[in-house]
Amino acid sequence: MEKIRRIAVDAKKITGKNSRTALRCISAARAGLLLRSGHQKHLVQAVRECGFEYLRFHGIFQDDMGVYREDAEGRALYSWQYLDEVYDFLLENNIRPFVVFDFMPEALASGSTTVYWERANVTPPTSYEKWGDLIYETVSHFTGRYGREEVAGWYFEVWNEPDNPPFFTGTMEDYLRLYEVTARAVKRVSEGYRVGGPAVAGDISWIERLIQHCTERKVPLDFISAHNYSAKSFREEPEPGNIPGIPVWNPGPSWALGNLCYDPWGLEQAVRAVKEAVENSPRPELEIHFTEWGLTYDYWDPLRDSYHAASYLLSRLHTVEGMVNSISYCEVSDVFEEDGPPTGAFHGGFGLISLQGIRKPAYFAYRYLSQLGDKRLEVGGQDGTACKDSQGIQILTWNDIVRQDMENKKYYCLEHPARPAGRLQVTAAGVEPGQYLLQVYCTGCQKNDPYTMYMRMGRPNSLSKRQAELLNMFAGDSPLQVKLLDISEGDECLLLDIMENENDVFLIKLTKLDSF
Repeated sequence: MEKIRRIAVDAKKITGKNSRTALRCISAARAGLLLRSGHQKHLVQAVRECGFEYLRFHGIFQDDMGVYREDAEGRALYSWQYLDEVYDFLLENNIRPFVVFDFMPEALASGSTTVYWERANVTPPTSYEKWGDLIYETVSHFTGRYGREEVAGWYFEVWNEPDNPPFFTGTMEDYLRLYEVTARAVKRVSEGYRVGGPAVAGDISWIERLIQHCTERKVPLDFISAHNYSAKSFREEPEPGNIPGIPVWNPGPSWALGNLCYDPWGLEQAVRAVKEAVENSPRPELEIHFTEWGLTYDYWDPLRDSYHAASYLLSRLHTVEGMVNSISYCEVSDVFEEDGPPTGAFHGGFGLISLQGIRKPAYFAYRYLSQLGDKRLEVGGQDGTACKDSQGIQILTWNDIVRQDMENKKYYCLEHPARPAGRLQVTAAGVEPGQYLLQVYCTGCQKNDPYTMYMRMGRPNSLSKRQAELLNMFAGDSPLQVKLLDISEGDECLLLDIMENENDVFLIKLTKLDSF
């Protein structure tokens, strides 16, 4: 018997507002890399095509940005030139900063411990008074250059993963002091500015303690932030109670790399844990922002390049729709050097866009989300979402299958042709009568899938210009179907009837012709 997956939409049944949670923020690497033209081009394209509103990145106080030095007498010297170039670029291209106050300038550092290839200092300040002055001067400079009204629309986040030892050598009490000094300095410039933290890697007790501390000491706190990477350590042997032959998914220690696989439940579990901690706290009204999220935290994970990534992203984002204020994918571009400069094309990098500007399958998950209208519609069936706006209706559906039988680095370095998944039928009722343009787009195996083509090229370490052009052609997002439909009152329209493959993603747009 033929397997059929049905998605039924009624254009008259509006269930609420489309929150656009996943598009609110995107991450980049460090501030210094945003001075590079290639990275800037990637960001401009992603903002134009996906509609990201905020950008989060590290390192505004790292020494390569030159913001803070001291003279021979220990007096502060400030330089804003490079910082201004970065923030001017962002605002000129319609993206607002989600500012992260990290890492420690060497002139203020209490130790020599560093992280990343660029050796970012992760120690507390020698002087909290000087740190507070640095924050005050920085926020004051932003205000003078861009205006109080503009900066009031930004977010200021204090540090990055202080619960994760590679990123902070201090204790929880050291972080609470750092947070308090920072938050008070921000509010000295303007009470209306938004400040928060602690950007934890996963330890909920830091969130609970920060809220308690701020409540008791009347410290400003406008939002809570956290991170999640949907990866777990992998081992093949079954445990008691597990079905033989089915992979075992186990939590791995943060930053322990080398044997990771995709965790289908990671994001939802993390979001629910943070949401519960905030709701049960003295400040249940606080905004929640996941300021880093991704499918894996391994620096070189081919899952990110694979066609599987698009359906994985959409399925996980769908489970937490409307539960938080933003979920920032890490990262927008493979121009990323935490583990050193990338050593080749399609190296499993963090980005949605490759070093050569080629859009990966994961990119199209966000591009499709950006084309959904502002009103949510009722959807019958599994793995789909639908929206409408003044121009028509849009339906996004995906087939999310995880068949991993080995860790990511082994599994996704191999070509895995998609298996047939059965017939997909998508219908729409309640559509206003008129003439419509129907467009169907698809991302999946060999559709917006330059990585499979790259593997068939023999995985060249360095792409020629011609090879890059060819791979770009395989990420062109040409419509799978285009047709005109005349819809009468009371019609139930069959919009798509197709044999789908596992991990296919379909965007269906029904646009009224008089709206063009």
